[in-house]
Amino acid sequence: MAEQSAEPIPPDFAEAFAYAVLVYEICTPEQPGRLIQIGSRYYSILEVCGFVDQFTDRLPERVYLKLRTYMHDYPDGKLKADLAADPSYAIAVRCLREMMERRSEEQKQRDCKEG
Repeated sequence: MAEQSAEPIPPDFAEAFAYAVLVYEICTPEQPGRLIQIGSRYYSILEVCGFVDQFTDRLPERVYLKLRTYMHDYPDGKLKADLAADPSYAIAVRCLREMMERRSEEQKQRDCKEG
């Protein structure tokens, strides 16, 4: 388990990441998703991930469970095991990024087969 962050995750970052996990389900490589508001600015899911990837605070249960539902059919058992062992923002960000990368690669392969 990772050492606790020196500073707790700011509430606006925590809420933005929770929303990023929620909208992941409707994102596609062609349409990467809704922009997520933090303060008066808007950011992509990947930008939000960059804001929270150093925080080792424990994820709220609702965010953890939602992320796990996306990983149900995910072939990488190590990712699931890592998240189960350390349900922190840092590990959750790694999982979300890897799932997004995998989704993008799968879309590229489909495009190559069609083209």
